[in-house]
Amino acid sequence: MEIKKIASNSLNFVIKSIVQMAGLFILLIGLFLLTSLLSYSPEDPNFIFPKNTEIQNILGFKGSVVADLFFQSLGLISMLVAISLLFTGINIIRSKKAVLIIENFFYVILYSLLGALFFTTYYSNSFWLSINGNGGFIGKYLESTFFGSLININQKISYYILIIIILLLFLISINFKFIFLFFENTKEFFRNMKIINWDNKSF
Repeated sequence: MEIKKIASNSLNFVIKSIVQMAGLFILLIGLFLLTSLLSYSPEDPNFIFPKNTEIQNILGFKGSVVADLFFQSLGLISMLVAISLLFTGINIIRSKKAVLIIENFFYVILYSLLGALFFTTYYSNSFWLSINGNGGFIGKYLESTFFGSLININQKISYYILIIIILLLFLISINFKFIFLFFENTKEFFRNMKIINWDNKSF
């Protein structure tokens, strides 16, 4: 029995360690992506590296390629994708739950598609992303499908519905309840500190 218990504990430890490593990997990817996107410049090279070209992206050529790929495909919603990856990595490290990877990625894909469609429909023109606009080529494709026709039934109502759905899906993808619990624990900590200080004063 003791051997089975030790083996079970060892297996659980290994699994949790692997999950935490996966969370760290996702966290680093999110950090890399966010840095690439924030330092993106339309003048940077993408898949073809021309000579004598000064790259403005902080992460160099790889950063410029990744940023260009995301912006040209998904558009501005890519920023939220990077943030979701960051929080997903943090939450996986904290909770040691591998299921968060599947759940969060599912919600990220949903709001990415809706976000690309939203920006293409309502804020397509961009001096910064002149080739495919703020929604990327995915947004352009979705606009030409049934979804575009559905939005055109009533663009004003669709505008607010899309914003609400995208925001909700984004909050779910970053496991907003964990953030809420963190703040609750922080408030409880400071509340206890005040009690301790009060008790110290009373003495």
